[in-house]
Amino acid sequence: MATAITRQPLAHAPPEHHLDFLQRFIAKERERAVKPAPLSAEEHAINRKQLRTVRFVKPKYSVETKINVTGIFRKWTRYCTVNKIGDWKATIQNLARETTMDFFLFICGNYKVKSWGTSEEYMRQFQQLYTTVTGRYMDRNDSKEVYKYHHNVLVPRFGLRAPNVDGKPVLNVDSLRVILTFNIAYDASTFALERHRIQLAGCYQILCYTGARPAELVDSQRKSPKDGSIEKLFGSKVVQSTDGDDELDGATDEASQNLAELLAQETTKRGRPKALCYEDIFMMIVRHPVTGNSVPVMAIKFINHKGADNKPRPTIFFFTPTRKLIFCPIMVIIALALHDHAFDAQSLTDASRVFNTKVWGPTQSTPLRWKESMLKVPVFRRVRGTTLSADEAMLYSKLNYDMGRQSLDSGHEKPWTPRFARRGAANAVNGDAPDTVRDQMMRHHPRFATFYSAYLNEIARFDIQNAFLEEEKQNELFRMFAHVSLSRDPRAVRDMVPDEVWANTPPDPDIVALEEQRAALKQGCYRIEGHKDEEEIRNLTNEIRTKRAEREKRIVKEYREYFFYHRPTWDIEAQARGGIEEEYEEPAIDLAIPERARLAEILCCQSGSWTEEEILQRRIEAVDLMVTLCEKKETGKASVLRQSLDPILSRFSWKRPNVRTVLATSIYLLGSGHFGGVVQL
Repeated sequence: MATAITRQPLAHAPPEHHLDFLQRFIAKERERAVKPAPLSAEEHAINRKQLRTVRFVKPKYSVETKINVTGIFRKWTRYCTVNKIGDWKATIQNLARETTMDFFLFICGNYKVKSWGTSEEYMRQFQQLYTTVTGRYMDRNDSKEVYKYHHNVLVPRFGLRAPNVDGKPVLNVDSLRVILTFNIAYDASTFALERHRIQLAGCYQILCYTGARPAELVDSQRKSPKDGSIEKLFGSKVVQSTDGDDELDGATDEASQNLAELLAQETTKRGRPKALCYEDIFMMIVRHPVTGNSVPVMAIKFINHKGADNKPRPTIFFFTPTRKLIFCPIMVIIALALHDHAFDAQSLTDASRVFNTKVWGPTQSTPLRWKESMLKVPVFRRVRGTTLSADEAMLYSKLNYDMGRQSLDSGHEKPWTPRFARRGAANAVNGDAPDTVRDQMMRHHPRFATFYSAYLNEIARFDIQNAFLEEEKQNELFRMFAHVSLSRDPRAVRDMVPDEVWANTPPDPDIVALEEQRAALKQGCYRIEGHKDEEEIRNLTNEIRTKRAEREKRIVKEYREYFFYHRPTWDIEAQARGGIEEEYEEPAIDLAIPERARLAEILCCQSGSWTEEEILQRRIEAVDLMVTLCEKKETGKASVLRQSLDPILSRFSWKRPNVRTVLATSIYLLGSGHFGGVVQL
């Protein structure tokens, strides 16, 4: 006789949890994908007949690759039109070697190609276009001849430079400390919401600790062209023979039509944004194996290589609390989750509740679950106006711009890109971990040795000289040599062009010619609405604006290069003249938002003598400050406001002090377009 098993009631479970489970179970059963019905013998016969007409099955390209192919497709159609070669499709189907060579001569002469790495990328894209249209791979001998023509004729003719001649900058812990400190404490630029500042810190940390590409954190998808070129090139999964199209057109019965749809390109949806979402993050409290204390840890699972769905390479990275609070990504993610109310446990409403959660029972961890409604929500989100988007991920363009701007404003010679952080992570792991671990972290296939060809620091990180001389190695010096912080000058800012340069810059002849052409069309008229040449005048105005902005950007960039190149010489000459060294003082932290000022004090001025308990209390306080800061908005410094308003306010005589304050605030609100704190003058 079977013995009945007595089931113990689940500890701390709600009394009605079984009803919740059944409701979820039934909902999941309804959502299960229904497998298509198997084909009958007649349908299999029709399918074989249709497949006989298939000459080539197109490769499965990612969305980014398709956009790239449509880009070279537009260049190809323009080439065929301008040079009156004929129909683009007939020409590529009967492509001759000399036509391919002439096409790339056209590209180098009519497009902004500066590096032969760019032109070679165009050549690879053209091979993909050829395969997509013709259903054949390009002849290998023809390809080799085209590449030789490119290197021997096009490269010297157009002066194409070699790729990566400017080096491959690499970040390290000192670089990360500088930009995190600047972002929190010294960045004078304003954001629509200060949450974006917290998100930037999290992006910087995760990029440096994982070597992830930005497409795995934020939205880097480009918009598909609206001219129908993707549908024209990739509307079908196969390339049909000539008579195959007629057979498919003649398939009128329902079964034949359904089978024909199998060969049509399907639009598959991922079901979530292509960015880091809450479901990719596993937050938990674990029992430390040595101390027995409950500590928060975090795991991030990156599934898709380069953010593309057709290259799944799951890799999980674990994070533990850092002793230096400014480097801790767990604090940032917890702060963003608290601001989003993302925790499933309703009691987790502040940092103290999270960090004081204990591990109960015989288990080693207590996972902190997310609400189901938040699983597919991006962690780093876009800010529209002054509103945080509910489901739109932060744009890559915004991350790249802010990273470059903050790196320049913090005194670095060149603007950073997320690839700097990826190289830094790869070189930090190289030598400290086996090559298999490094390749797993970078999502590289070991067969291709990608790290050595694209990511290895070009600076040899070893004191070969003293090794040969059998003397003590200068390891600290070589650690400094290998990273971007070596040339940093904290006195440099992003736009450091003196007023004298702007005042004495000669006008651009091209811009002057366009302005004269516009003036001749306007004939002294100020308003151009309804003018007979209105469209041409507006086009000229846009072109003038673009050229002027490009020139100003060039001046800023080249003056920065001029400064970093000549500043050492100026210092040497000043020393020779007996000059006195200009003493540099670290700028004081002067912030208008109290929460940001206190957060900067905790993160940037952390004492090395803090005990573990003090670090925990500061960690809790810092997370709470981040949550509060997410809703704040910086409105500018009072000192800048005072300088701009004093010439206006000095014209009036004041009998009541509060009137001056009210008027100053009104002028500020009207000029800035948003509301902020009252500025006392």
